Amino acid sequence: MLKTLYGYLMRDLLRVTLLTLVALTLLMTVLAILQPLRKWGLAGTQALLLFVYTLPVVLSFTLPVATLFAATLVYGRFSQDNELLASRASGVSTLSLIKPALLLGAGVTVISLTLSNFVAPNLNTLAGLVKSNVREFIYQPLKRKGYIELSRENTKHIIHADVVDAENDTLHGVVYAYIRKPRQAKGPNERPRPGGVFLASAAGAHLGFLQDANGNARLLIEPVSPSIIRVGETVGPPETPEAERLRIVIPLDREVDEKPSWYSWEDLLRTLKDPSRHGEIRRRLGQIKQWISSDVLADNLIVALRDGGGYRGLQKGDETYEVRAEAGSKDDQGSAVLSARKPDGTEGEPVTVTVSRQGKVTERITAPDGRVSITWSPITRKPQVTIKLTGDVTVTHEGPSGRRQHRETQWARGEIAVPPDVRQRADQIELIDLYEDPARYTRSKRIIASIDYLKKKRISRLEGALIAEMHARVAYGLSCFLMVAMGAALGTIFRGGQFISAFVISAVPASLVIALLLMGKGMVQNPDVEAAYGLACIWGGIVALLIANVLIFLHLARK
Repeated sequence: MLKTLYGYLMRDLLRVTLLTLVALTLLMTVLAILQPLRKWGLAGTQALLLFVYTLPVVLSFTLPVATLFAATLVYGRFSQDNELLASRASGVSTLSLIKPALLLGAGVTVISLTLSNFVAPNLNTLAGLVKSNVREFIYQPLKRKGYIELSRENTKHIIHADVVDAENDTLHGVVYAYIRKPRQAKGPNERPRPGGVFLASAAGAHLGFLQDANGNARLLIEPVSPSIIRVGETVGPPETPEAERLRIVIPLDREVDEKPSWYSWEDLLRTLKDPSRHGEIRRRLGQIKQWISSDVLADNLIVALRDGGGYRGLQKGDETYEVRAEAGSKDDQGSAVLSARKPDGTEGEPVTVTVSRQGKVTERITAPDGRVSITWSPITRKPQVTIKLTGDVTVTHEGPSGRRQHRETQWARGEIAVPPDVRQRADQIELIDLYEDPARYTRSKRIIASIDYLKKKRISRLEGALIAEMHARVAYGLSCFLMVAMGAALGTIFRGGQFISAFVISAVPASLVIALLLMGKGMVQNPDVEAAYGLACIWGGIVALLIANVLIFLHLARK
């Protein structure tokens, strides 16, 4: 008899849970992907993939709610139809009748923990890849509307194209507009910035999709024989070099950031042990390694100048560069600052850069001041050396037809390869070693201070987020069992149409638990708040839910 009764209750529980789960999950999934569809205009395949990847993630949230509703509904009707009364008359206790709901709640807890720790993190990552598909983000609006607008703070980039050839990354009938709003000075250390407009039109343009040293996406536009109009004091769009071929590099916002919620349980433990596994921390440490390279280059150059010779370690293709100066020093950014002034303050020989090709001098550039630094090239996606001379610059060309000279206010040469010894020294540094003992690899106060800040602020916040995520997953999984148990117990207590009241009453502590989980996660992630308070908040809701269940079941046991 009990086996038949349990089977009857379990079938009803599974049926109502499945129907409710399908309705809730589909609704929540559609709502979750509406914003990406509206914002990025994803293609059909991309939208379908995003839907499939998001579905199991939403399922981990809707499954407990659907099971809670099913337990309340099934046991409410069981009580309403006097089946509960008949069972009691047959000697079956109320607590015994709730066993199917407890079994279902235990199963939901296992499924929820599996989804949140293993399935959802991987699918979250795949969904993030769909969202961060920069090509689709750019091409879809161009195909649908004929233009795309990219805004950042006080600047706006507008790209129009008559014809879009996405396969060849080519646009035809192109108009590009860069609009910069004027900005007032907000403090004594800031200067007001004038506004202006930069327009470029071309019969065609090539697009490229790049990443900088921090992993940020950038769009490269190379118009073919453009016509350029400048209005106001704006010289050109950001990071557009003055060259014969116009290159426009537009920084794109990172739509998806790596989050602990994307991690499996194993990844959470590994990242907690080694924070450099986290994408943002890894990129930041990689940038610091670049600073170390710049420091090493500056030190080598300064030593060469101090010894009375020139620095000859720079090369670009078949061109070699020799740098000479009376004095050299290192600034706060790790760049080598060159000067024609001797250490005693008197004027000496100017800063000189000699360019040679196949052993023959082709150019000689002189100026009062100069700078040599390592930067990241968004074009080549590699670190590069840049030489820049300023002041009264004299450029002398040596060629078969003789010597030619002209003057400029500044001269620069970039995309020079980092010297092998400098690159090798930086490549040998392991990120985890740099994080644990920065003084072993550099004496730069700027670099050591940056790593200390990374440890105390960003990594501290990351470790808090990892710990909060681990506790929240376990707590939420346990709350699933407690919520289902409470729903079934309240369903037997409330009769008639009051089982809806039972669902509402059981949903109140469930909502409170979720609110406390979110609040506790935020507190644990905040380095300025003691982590114990956040953990107490996370587990406080579970304890309260457990106490409420104990009281309700004691009430049922007396019947």
